[in-house]
Amino acid sequence: MKNLSTLTTIALLFIVTIASAQNTAEDEFGTWYILSTNNKMTDNLTFNLQSQVRTYELASEIEQFKIRTSLNYQFTDKVSGALGYAYFRTDPSYLAETPQKFTEHRLVLDVFYKDALKSLNITHRYRAEQRLFNDEATNDDNLWLRYMLKLSHPITEKLSVDVYDEIFLNTSSPVFAQNWLGVGLTYAINKDLRFRAGYQKISLENQSFDRLVLSLNLKTDFRTSKN
Repeated sequence: MKNLSTLTTIALLFIVTIASAQNTAEDEFGTWYILSTNNKMTDNLTFNLQSQVRTYELASEIEQFKIRTSLNYQFTDKVSGALGYAYFRTDPSYLAETPQKFTEHRLVLDVFYKDALKSLNITHRYRAEQRLFNDEATNDDNLWLRYMLKLSHPITEKLSVDVYDEIFLNTSSPVFAQNWLGVGLTYAINKDLRFRAGYQKISLENQSFDRLVLSLNLKTDFRTSKN
């Protein structure tokens, strides 16, 4: 607990220091609030549900609301795949006066490959994400190809640290869309409930954003018989 308190204090001081130094929209330290569940249906099938509220500032100026669902199938101990759908409602007016709110739908295909090097857990995620906009003012439906590499390592029985990088590529010009680089700490409240606090750097072609990521994840098991 002493180590956890020290790490939490350092993280809070880091966040407050950065947040107090912000001036412009790009400099603002925004936050992503995430609630998610992983629901085991059979030994190989899991239904996932996630909701997010993203803000431009630390606790105000909503940027985006998101709901994501997926159905994951475990092919082997290391390989799994998922089909999913996501709904986004975005308000970009904080960045400029003219953009209007718009709605986006996404169809998602994921392939995961997980491995370990002693106590270091390694996750590769390959994602194809078709973006569909239903607003006339937004007519840039496109396909994103995404790759994420994530490394995680336990610190104690309840606390672990992770670092990840994810690149987004367009299938049309320009090829580079954005990149996410992040680090975080996860605390296991119990065997089914976990809380994570992290920092993420979002890099676009001509600008970048800093985000605090706070998430709570619940695991449930609906299998009638468990191994």
